[in-house]
Amino acid sequence: MDDKITLSISDAVDKLIAHSTAEAKLNTLSKKHAKKVHFIPLKYRILGGILQSMNIQFGNFLENTISNIVALHPNNKITTQYSGKRSNDFRLSKKSAELIDEYILSCQTENYTEEILTEKYISLLKQLIKTENEETETVKFNQDIDLLFRQTAENRYVYVEIKYNDDHDSDKFVGINRKFLKTFALLVRELGIKALSEIKPVLMYFNSKKLKGNIYLPENLAIYRGKKFFDTFTQVNYDDIDSCFKNISESRLLNEKFDSLCSRILGETVHTGRN
Repeated sequence: MDDKITLSISDAVDKLIAHSTAEAKLNTLSKKHAKKVHFIPLKYRILGGILQSMNIQFGNFLENTISNIVALHPNNKITTQYSGKRSNDFRLSKKSAELIDEYILSCQTENYTEEILTEKYISLLKQLIKTENEETETVKFNQDIDLLFRQTAENRYVYVEIKYNDDHDSDKFVGINRKFLKTFALLVRELGIKALSEIKPVLMYFNSKKLKGNIYLPENLAIYRGKKFFDTFTQVNYDDIDSCFKNISESRLLNEKFDSLCSRILGETVHTGRN
């Protein structure tokens, strides 16, 4: 894997730890948890809060890393106006919102086969493109875009919704798929898309493991898990990325930093048994 990516991952991890363990951050967590009645001792709740904060920040870090890897391919050009931005002002036709809600409901109430789901999904995307090019009655949406890039050879945009793992609870899972479809429609209007060949929407899971089926999106067409995404859109091997993260997480230096953090918070020496 490109040394620049390896170094950027290592550097980003260091910055994430430094940000999460800053004195001001620790004081804020301490005051927050001190006000709560709980059976878990305060110091353990503070440590848990720090680790939770790191885990949340890891999502943003992962998006940046994937964007950097995608950008290495000479065929890809990141659409910096929208990609990676937490706040984008878009407009969506009311009819598109209705079409998406109807589609979500039908997927929940009908036991579609993969073949039928694929037909329904493609039909919806084409309807959304038609609607966003014809309807003038719209509502304003403020939407984040995980990753948007243009494949120059194919002359098309690729919109990617990035998730770390396929393990969200039912309510959140529905929301992810609804957001994915609405963002597609928003981008159709914003980018002036006229045909489905001009944009490819992708729900990407960083980890390859499939923990649950998706009743809303066809697996082979819309969902790209780990290796499939990197093989399709980048020149970087997924196994190299996996090894990179494992090497960093198991490195002596990083483990010493976490041991030091634990000692600092818990007020005791951490014995790990490492030589």
